[in-house]
Amino acid sequence: MSHFYYLNRRLATFLVLLTASPLYAQGRPDPNLDPTYGSLTLAAVFNPDPVTKEVQAGGELTTKLGGVSAHVAKAPDFRLNFTAGNSALVFTVKSVGDTTLLINLPDGTWIADDDSGGGLDPLIRTAKPKSGRYDIYVGTFTNDIVAATLSISERDPSTTASVPFNPNLPECHIVAAGIDNYRTQNKLQGCLNDARNTVRAFEAQTGLMYRAVKHRLLLDDTASHGGIVKSFRSLTNQGAAGDTMVLFLSGHGARTNGNKGNTWFFLPADFHPKAFANTALTDVQILDISDQLIRQKKNVVVIVDACYSGQLAVTAQPYLQRYQATNQGGLALLLSSASNQESAALGNYSAFAKAFVDSMAGGGDLNGDSRITLGELQIDSKKRTYDLLAAARNPRKQDANVVWSPSLSKDTALGAAGKSSTQVALAQPLPKEAPRRFTGTETLPGFGKLSFALYSNGRAVMTDAKSTQQGIWRQQGERFTLSFANGAVVYTGALSGTTLSGTATSPSTRQSGVQSWNWSAQRQTG
Repeated sequence: MSHFYYLNRRLATFLVLLTASPLYAQGRPDPNLDPTYGSLTLAAVFNPDPVTKEVQAGGELTTKLGGVSAHVAKAPDFRLNFTAGNSALVFTVKSVGDTTLLINLPDGTWIADDDSGGGLDPLIRTAKPKSGRYDIYVGTFTNDIVAATLSISERDPSTTASVPFNPNLPECHIVAAGIDNYRTQNKLQGCLNDARNTVRAFEAQTGLMYRAVKHRLLLDDTASHGGIVKSFRSLTNQGAAGDTMVLFLSGHGARTNGNKGNTWFFLPADFHPKAFANTALTDVQILDISDQLIRQKKNVVVIVDACYSGQLAVTAQPYLQRYQATNQGGLALLLSSASNQESAALGNYSAFAKAFVDSMAGGGDLNGDSRITLGELQIDSKKRTYDLLAAARNPRKQDANVVWSPSLSKDTALGAAGKSSTQVALAQPLPKEAPRRFTGTETLPGFGKLSFALYSNGRAVMTDAKSTQQGIWRQQGERFTLSFANGAVVYTGALSGTTLSGTATSPSTRQSGVQSWNWSAQRQTG
């Protein structure tokens, strides 16, 4: 997983109004500049509602305006000229990345938010909006650019109708732990996103597969050994026979004896090698708690994105064979890698965790029957992990592993494809225009030829020695940033005459951090 140095972020969601705030980089957002992605004039009770706009989140400035640390562009991303009425005005952002919102209000004050929209999505609600100009900046928490959808609505999210209760469906209880910031181990990136996004994937199944989804989210310090064990064991006092109990873990994983031993363990936030017995969450500990739940005739699903996690499936074999009778509880293991493999992360998320979320959002419905089964997850999550790694220029082999007890089957459904899917289509169609084209080479081993097509709406197409894929691009002065594979592969460079050149990066592994290389391309004319 990439090891960018991560500041220890505050996990509490907050919303603050300030008239001014210091910036960490030179310059500050300038609301008087023309918005990059246009403007719109609306009056109260507008239709359609919501209004959406595709943007590229992030920028060259680091700011704390509004009380939220963010990377934003100097110019607004979008401008709203609004005539107020009696309704609230709600701004939200959907993205695969960790985005923020910063708005300069009609009275000149700044308002910002990070995660109020759930997961990693920001939300700003003004109960009594004023008429005037709203200059909107869609930022990122980390220094990258990602595709995002800005939404403007008068619908109050607190009054949104809930999914009808269906008493015939089972409940789902999930404990999700993600750790980026360790006390004694190197920092990771994307594990917090993994935990949040997995919770959202199950919550989206409310009314489809489960009558209710209840979760406990453990992030960074709260994902201690005691915190995880206590939360998972507490599921023995929750739910009933037939309910689904989920444990999700994303962070460091290892095996004893220099990653060659027969014991696999997850590293909680407080792990310390000198206190292994009290701070390492071992495979046997996980399986023993799972066994308690299964004896209550509950179905247990353990999902792990961590290095060497396939060893858990080896240790689990005698446990799996205990559970033979249908409708008497069972165990399913969804593991990111083989017992001798590291797990990769792709900047904003881990490869396998993202593959699982995509499968649950509908991609795993391989036969089109609106059910997402263990057998389909076994196939789709493995293939999707391969595809994500290939798109991110990651040469490592990673074989996702999905196994289950005989009391379950390949037809056991974990999700359903339906209207409540959290999958958001962020890709815009390419404009019908002649793009700016650059062709050249890159020094990444195994590649070589390289070309970019840059469109006016911020979309980009990259063709390299192995594939063609769409992404996004952004320009600040003579500096260009091009982002592909949902922010996993980033090209940064400067334009000098007709030559665009610079460096590129992509994640390597959890242990090895990022790989980087040089590239150069010439502007094509005619």
